Amino acid sequence: MKAMNKLKSFAYPLLQKARYASFIKSFEKAKKEIPMQENKILMYSTSKGKLGGNLLAVKNYIEKNSLPFQIAVAAPPEIPSESELAREMASSRFILVDDYEPLVYVLNLREGQELVQVWHALGAFKRFGYGRATAEKASLTHKNYTKAIVSSPEISEIYAEAFGISSDKIYPTGAPRTDLFFDDDYIASARKRLYEKEPRLKDKKICLFAPTFRGQSVDDADYPQELFDAEEFARSLGEEWAVIIKMHPFVKRKIEIPQSVSERVFDFADEREINDILFITDVLVTDYSSVIFENAIMGNPAVLYAPDLAEYDKGRGFYFDYNDYSCGCIVQSREELASAVLNASADNEQAEKFKKRFVSLCDGNSSKRFVEQILK
Repeated sequence: MKAMNKLKSFAYPLLQKARYASFIKSFEKAKKEIPMQENKILMYSTSKGKLGGNLLAVKNYIEKNSLPFQIAVAAPPEIPSESELAREMASSRFILVDDYEPLVYVLNLREGQELVQVWHALGAFKRFGYGRATAEKASLTHKNYTKAIVSSPEISEIYAEAFGISSDKIYPTGAPRTDLFFDDDYIASARKRLYEKEPRLKDKKICLFAPTFRGQSVDDADYPQELFDAEEFARSLGEEWAVIIKMHPFVKRKIEIPQSVSERVFDFADEREINDILFITDVLVTDYSSVIFENAIMGNPAVLYAPDLAEYDKGRGFYFDYNDYSCGCIVQSREELASAVLNASADNEQAEKFKKRFVSLCDGNSSKRFVEQILK
């Protein structure tokens, strides 16, 4: 078995290079034919339907402040052809990615070229990258980043381990996309849009129920229906409360909303940005989702509802003890959930400690710091 594992580890990077051999060839050819432009930034992202998150926030900041950079975008729905993408990458001083992008890990970067990971998630919750026990350590994945950003200095070492890079390549800038959380005009427009979408939310206290999925991937993602009863929960909260359900995008099976509570319980599966919903949220209920970090920046109380904690922890694992993520209280039974929401508060020492550990630099100036520290 050990011999087989060694052989697999030896072959893994070779297979990665073989998979993208054609692109490697195109990239090497482009390096010889065209110069690298010192002020050019390529934003490359394939994991979402369009450019968003930290990449879009940086782009908007540069354009708003008329900074001297040339920005190229390679993201759905307009991914260039292989040869064109290779030339875009070869001519860019900065290549920015915000997720797992296997195409870039096999590249031999130009001298002085920067491959920057502006990771989409905040904080450090579920183990990822090389922080997982099952990760293939010999893989090329992530290891050629020249820089990566984090939302707080306290988690720099965690990200260095997860990406397989040295800690001096980790820059605590905060997350550029969270600058919107301090934009009063954007917050007002988001609230207005959501209240117009569902007028019955007005004058109600709002509980956002936003658990993550169970399963390994989009193919088997689900949320156990027996863990949450919308009617029971809404009735226990009382008439002054409304409930918004926002399942993880991977989960296709919807929570049943009985007619009896349909005036106070709403499915917002069609909302792309969960952050917008947080602007009208009084209490967040989640389980193992990184939305707790965004929620903490906004200062909303949170309740962690984790009836299957032991089972979930065995599968993926967390960077810290689960109690350190609570910012309030942890609930493990359906019967206790409503009471926890009604008594939730963000005004406590635990919440302040949580913000300092995970999101201390998400203060409205993350894009500015990113430009100053990364795009030198």
